Amino acid sequence: MGGLGAVTLAGCRTTQGTCPPTDGASVKPIEPVEPNQPVIAVIDPSVALPYAELAGACEGVPAITRAEYEARIEQVRARLHQRRLAAVIVESGPDMLWLGGPRWGRSERALLLVIPVRGEARLVGPAFEAGTLKARAGGLDFPFDPWDEHEDPHALALAALADSRSPRGTVVVGSDTRSFVVEGLRRTAPRRGFQPATDVIEPLRRRKSPAELAILRRVNEVTKRAIAAAATRLREGMQEHGFAAEMSAALSAAGLTDTWVLPLFGPNAAYPHGTPQGRALADGDLVLVDTGGFLHGYASDITRTWAFGDPAAVDDRRRAAWHTVRAAQAAALAAIRPGVRCAEVDAAARAVIAAAGFDGDYRHFTHRLGHGIGMQVHEPPYLVRNAEHRLEPGNTMSNEPGLYLPGEFGIRLEDIVAVTEDGAEVFGPLAESLERPFG
Repeated sequence: MGGLGAVTLAGCRTTQGTCPPTDGASVKPIEPVEPNQPVIAVIDPSVALPYAELAGACEGVPAITRAEYEARIEQVRARLHQRRLAAVIVESGPDMLWLGGPRWGRSERALLLVIPVRGEARLVGPAFEAGTLKARAGGLDFPFDPWDEHEDPHALALAALADSRSPRGTVVVGSDTRSFVVEGLRRTAPRRGFQPATDVIEPLRRRKSPAELAILRRVNEVTKRAIAAAATRLREGMQEHGFAAEMSAALSAAGLTDTWVLPLFGPNAAYPHGTPQGRALADGDLVLVDTGGFLHGYASDITRTWAFGDPAAVDDRRRAAWHTVRAAQAAALAAIRPGVRCAEVDAAARAVIAAAGFDGDYRHFTHRLGHGIGMQVHEPPYLVRNAEHRLEPGNTMSNEPGLYLPGEFGIRLEDIVAVTEDGAEVFGPLAESLERPFG
């Protein structure tokens, strides 16, 4: 490999390209370097690497096991059998990953996983990608049915059903399957029924297993630690993109992958997802950071809002708004328990917002209260008005009320919550006050 190759830095368990940035004094190339030879980096032990205190924060939490992936396949088969359905077909994406398939980007060449109610599950994909697919195998190794460029993958997928002991009948397709894939299946087998897998896969993904909960707990706890660590690097005049780099470095140092950061300073936070115009940090600004990453394929999503400078100097209006958001979050948390409708949780937070004199509808609290989280940052269930889903043990979701007043401020507090048998668990410490924003 060229360049620095796979140089591993002290305190970082990833290869170069995903490690946190280091300063020029801490990593020095050995000279001279022969042409076409890798550059070896040596670590200067006298210089501390950024966020070294977060190294190893994700250790000790195992990934999903092969046995659990196999159990998921059997759970899907059981639901197919109960509903007298023939099979489920999913294309590359979160459903395929959840079922033990490979991580694979979508293109016009469909990669399909076929799971008949009886018989062997099979992967159907481009023949020329066979080697890459094998190298990127997920939790399970499925038999592979290749199709060449002139062949129809939809016909091959349905042929896999004909070769199985699966009866002729309705096939369910992944809920996020693209329309051209669904139409291709229908065109190939017009007499078969096709329907979304909403009642087959989605209910299983909503209820997290103990192993999934352990990963989600750790990744969200670690994200909170990373926010607190990065907050110490804020400096007056720093641009939002500069703090995004600090935040990303902290998350990577802690062992998270596929990280993302939304930093908003002062009045910029009045728009929940920001605007293209950045802002330099000024003394007295409120800082809003919405950020997360992945551990073993499971996501974090945490938001904190705190004061840059002396918290005691925050004016009464912004202080009251911060505590209103905190109270709304507490009210929603108290409402989360098995059997409660998602809409009721959203309403509990909005009632607090309205009682404080703000608009409890969408003028000041402009978005839903929360979203499910797991292998996707946003997935069912959703805490929103008119949502009829009743919470179940194992559901995981964000609890993120906010107040947004354009030209003044934006405040949001977001934590990830799991529904337990008799209530709810928050992953990691809650924000307590402007003086203790990280718990």
